[in-house]
Amino acid sequence: MSTTLEQVEKTARLSQNNQLSLMIFQVQFEKENYEPPYYGINVFKVREVLEGRAYEVSSMPDSNSLIEGMIELRGVYLPVIDLPKWMGFEMTEEEREKSIIIVADFSHNFVGLRVSHIYGVEEKEWSDIRPADNYNVNVKTNQIVNHTYLNNTDTLCFILDIEKLLIEAMPTMAQKIFASAESVGDKGIELYPEIYEKTILFAEDSKSIQKYMAMVFDQLKLKFLAFDNGRLLLDYIGSLETLDDISMVFTDLEMPAASGHTVIRELRSSSKTKNLPIIVHTSMTSDNNSREVIDMGANYFIGKVDTDLILETIAKVQVDLYGDREKI
Repeated sequence: MSTTLEQVEKTARLSQNNQLSLMIFQVQFEKENYEPPYYGINVFKVREVLEGRAYEVSSMPDSNSLIEGMIELRGVYLPVIDLPKWMGFEMTEEEREKSIIIVADFSHNFVGLRVSHIYGVEEKEWSDIRPADNYNVNVKTNQIVNHTYLNNTDTLCFILDIEKLLIEAMPTMAQKIFASAESVGDKGIELYPEIYEKTILFAEDSKSIQKYMAMVFDQLKLKFLAFDNGRLLLDYIGSLETLDDISMVFTDLEMPAASGHTVIRELRSSSKTKNLPIIVHTSMTSDNNSREVIDMGANYFIGKVDTDLILETIAKVQVDLYGDREKI
């Protein structure tokens, strides 16, 4: 079995068991009497790790200051994001020579993330990933979305809000994303009365993506409730006597307390919620991941952030629920 296939199958097994693998890294180099903070990224999003000194960075005119430039990787050009700078730190030229570039995939957007050191890979339960809090540590907490601890220690490991990073580092992409949300109201979309009368629930731990989804639903004039993680969404649904006022659920996959996989599994295992439409909205957009969540019971799979596909999917859900009224 190839290494790639082994990694895909391992990732699938972890996801189904409400687990994940984190690649843990630092963005500063150790100095005397100072151990830099640790950060984590889902290994599922990591494509490879490069020695920084081996890749020449070509400048990009008029790019954001967080973009160092482009590197060429086997004929493909990737932007390199200065992750230390985003975190409020500056690398010296000597440190940059010793640095690492993590090549990562976010909704088919491939980017390089400059870091100082790879600590290793650790497997975690999603219940071990906790929502962001106030930390008595030298970190910029507005970039932190969740945290956990290094295995068998009390050392914090912070999970970054990568969607926020991409939006800030690539303002042209961000402008396009939010413009697509703002233009929804100009499309003249008419949905069934039942969809307007009921409420959409969605679980998403990135505040940037929460803002984007809220804009889309507001433009559609739909009622909605947002939850910062899957457990809060499940608890809310569990508190309802009936689902008469709920139309559908959107869920991210990577969330603290309960992942999107747990949301799907728990909703499908209950007689009350087994027929509730579930739409996965995630930056983990491999074909394998799509098949996996559909096999688990999700109805639709959408990569972040595709406004037109969100609209198409809501239209499909209403037909699933109430029939195709255009053919009546």
